Amino acid sequence: MYVWFGFWAVVAVIETLVYAFTAQLFERAKTLRYIVAGLLVSAIVLANFGLMSYDWTVWCAPMLLMPYRLLNSVRFAWHRLHSARLRAVTLRTHIWIISAQIILALASWLLRDVEAVIIFGILASLQFVGVLTLLRASMQTWEHAKPQENMRHYTDKELPSVSILVPARDETDALQKCLESLIANDYPKLEILVLDDCSRGKKTPEIIRSFAQNGVRFVKGVVPPDEWVAKNYAYEQLRTEASGEILLFCGVDTLFEPKAVRAILETLLSRGKDMTSVLPTRSPDGGKIVSFLQTMRYYWELCLPRRMFKRPPVLSTCWVVRADFLEEAGGFAAMSQSVSPEAHFAKMAVVQDKYTFVRTHGELQVHSTKSFGDQVDTTVRMRYPQLHRRLELVAGTALFELTFFVGPFLGLPLSFLLPHTGAFFALWFASVLVVEIMYYLISVQTKLNKPLTAFLTAPFGFAADIVMLHLSMLRYEFGSVNWKGRNVCIPVMRVEPNSPSLSRRK
Repeated sequence: MYVWFGFWAVVAVIETLVYAFTAQLFERAKTLRYIVAGLLVSAIVLANFGLMSYDWTVWCAPMLLMPYRLLNSVRFAWHRLHSARLRAVTLRTHIWIISAQIILALASWLLRDVEAVIIFGILASLQFVGVLTLLRASMQTWEHAKPQENMRHYTDKELPSVSILVPARDETDALQKCLESLIANDYPKLEILVLDDCSRGKKTPEIIRSFAQNGVRFVKGVVPPDEWVAKNYAYEQLRTEASGEILLFCGVDTLFEPKAVRAILETLLSRGKDMTSVLPTRSPDGGKIVSFLQTMRYYWELCLPRRMFKRPPVLSTCWVVRADFLEEAGGFAAMSQSVSPEAHFAKMAVVQDKYTFVRTHGELQVHSTKSFGDQVDTTVRMRYPQLHRRLELVAGTALFELTFFVGPFLGLPLSFLLPHTGAFFALWFASVLVVEIMYYLISVQTKLNKPLTAFLTAPFGFAADIVMLHLSMLRYEFGSVNWKGRNVCIPVMRVEPNSPSLSRRK
């Protein structure tokens, strides 16, 4: 045991030195990097399996983190980032994972003489308390997001001018339907600007110009610089062209009922806020696809106790902000490399109690028409950056989901193999019920799935989220993430534009 642990510790120290001196020793030595990374991977695997073979009860839990440690070594070899940034991220990930492995090993060692039935009892109790806490947070956020029924209504003269800003690239039917829904709105002081973001065909500008007689204004976009996320650059161009006091940003896959814009603005004004975003429902003609990914996208915005940490729920589907607030925040230039700039603006606003999140209800009817393919693309594009592009947070989130959301479902059949079957079954069944309620609240109330479908697919939704989280991580770290024909890895990850790993994918 001591020999294997000593070997494990030596490997960990060598890893630390390798990552610390990346720039000095390995920046231009590609072959040497590959050799060193290969040796590190071999040594890590040997050390971990050596400890596992000696006492699997102690090292089983820490082994769950070994793949992320290996990925960190591969990231060092791949060398896609600037050397200074690569040094910082690999060192940080290494320290966190090594620390977590030591903590898990120590906890396992302290519990190794405790009966399995007691350990499972503690686990089942923690799972129930955890999901119950998240259910409470979800219910509070859901209730708080409901528009006020006795909300003040404003006359046309009292309402501010609004600019609706829509970036479009290589769009067809979705853009047509979106614009038709916008021009049907009854808001009195409205301008609609649509930016053609350098579409590769003629269809998008043709659609936009066909609505010119309805007051839709065509904005010709320019190619974004490498350091900008293209969507943010499109937003910034639209912002500078807009004349409204209030700016409403939305995607082409968004539909508005005739009174929706007025209802959104009255909510913003009556609550005295500078910014709001809307939780949409699925469009009535959105098809019959089973929606795992969009449900989980909404779930992570609603289930966490975000108000406690001043990180409010926010969605990019439809969000509204005062033009002067956005100007004071630095516009999109301040968030040029973010895949979700609206989240940063919302965080700034909530600190001053100037942000609110509202769900579709009553006259405020906003719908999403996102297809399954678009949901996959959006999840890959958003999920890893949401965790600040950190391998250690991916590991923690995956283990959290497995423990609290998937674990209770696995516990139900396991309960028949344990003493006190009835008690374990009841506790895990209670946890499953709470998870199902949370999933139902979001999946069914937003019309993403039918009740029976939501009930049957809840565990698969969480499993799919774990898979997509890792796919997003792998694509950002070692591949490319293309959005509308553009690789967003360059601005988001601060990747070298001429990196060999990117060149192979052009």
